[in-house]
Amino acid sequence: MTSPFALVVASLLAVATSRPTPPPAGPIGDVLNGRQRQLAVRPPRLDEVELRMDGSLDEPQWKQAVTLTGFSQFAPRDGIPAEDSTEVLVWYSPTAMHFGIRAFEPHQSVRAALGDRDKIFSDDRVELLIGTFNDGRQAIVLGVNPLGVQMDGTLVENNQARGGGSGSSTNSREFPDLNPDFIFQSKGRLTEYGYEVEIRVPFKSLKYQSAESQTWGFNAVRVVQHSGREDSWAPARRANASFLRQSGSLRGLTDLRRGLVLDLTPEVTQRTMGEPEAVGPAWRYEAERPRIGGNVRWGMSNNFTLNGTVNPDFSQIESDAGQVVYDPRQALFFAEKRPFFLDGTEFFNTPKNLVYTRRIVQPVAAAKVTGKISGFSVGVMEAVDGTSGSADGTGHPVYSIARLQGDIGTRSKLGVTLTDRSVLLPRVHM
Repeated sequence: MTSPFALVVASLLAVATSRPTPPPAGPIGDVLNGRQRQLAVRPPRLDEVELRMDGSLDEPQWKQAVTLTGFSQFAPRDGIPAEDSTEVLVWYSPTAMHFGIRAFEPHQSVRAALGDRDKIFSDDRVELLIGTFNDGRQAIVLGVNPLGVQMDGTLVENNQARGGGSGSSTNSREFPDLNPDFIFQSKGRLTEYGYEVEIRVPFKSLKYQSAESQTWGFNAVRVVQHSGREDSWAPARRANASFLRQSGSLRGLTDLRRGLVLDLTPEVTQRTMGEPEAVGPAWRYEAERPRIGGNVRWGMSNNFTLNGTVNPDFSQIESDAGQVVYDPRQALFFAEKRPFFLDGTEFFNTPKNLVYTRRIVQPVAAAKVTGKISGFSVGVMEAVDGTSGSADGTGHPVYSIARLQGDIGTRSKLGVTLTDRSVLLPRVHM
């Protein structure tokens, strides 16, 4: 007769053997457990020799990477171990940060789809929060679903816990601004135990400190759709007003080679209008003069960027969704989608949206400088708008915007915003 203890042991063995098994080759690098507060990560500096962006973490570099484990549940309940196991592998090369993700899914219910950028909130996903200035106030958010589809944006915390963060109604994190787009590579694939994703983030895409040895804030968040769980590598409490302040850190990043950051985008646009003649089948055409313009983005240093534009063409930008006016006394708000205004938008961020760049309709020329130095975020922009932005249709509105913000202690900040609008009127020859 079989004892009850033997039956329990046999049942546990059957459950354990029925789950998908992880990769047989374990990492050689350090293994840091988030639940044990091992949050100071020192990733190795390796070369990208024979590295392939294929979503498979089988190259030698991944065996030497630091492995981050021990995720904790953040939503809907914090302070308990995560139900699903996750590993994040980290290393860096002279020109880029590299992240590898192994997400174990014992329920075999991975949700993933090929879709548009920033539209992965119905999928399983992993989000990386990288605070390159290590101030606990702002971070770049890079997310991927199991197939490598990307979402990205910037998060500037105002120390206010909110509902509905990052696509979940039960999440108290602040929602990132998904309008900015960063250049990074990602490739994912489904596996027998869940999914793997490989991510490469070039240093050219980031602003960071000018220090010789860098320390960046870092956290990884995994969202599991079938259970509605959200797990965080760094243990985080929902009652804390700041999520970024509870992050870990990437330490000892040295000899980062950003290279020349210079993007030139020339543009030539021309419009021809036609209409039928009053008599006969012929058409009459009227061609306008070509309009020459362009955009420039120059990384003056690791932490300061200059953007300029002349006669920009916004015809390729996604059109605004229609809105219904319920109260004519209330101005409509449209999200900014134009690349020139989106780059560095976090440096003009204010709690009450004091800077609304959509007031600038069609700039003739504009320039701005954004960056951070000695704990101060700086953003300065000057723009000359077209005549369509003036009341009488003849003048050129000139907008001047400056934003300076400094950190006070660990949770407070003090900022000042200066705005000015004037009009350049055409000369009247007597």
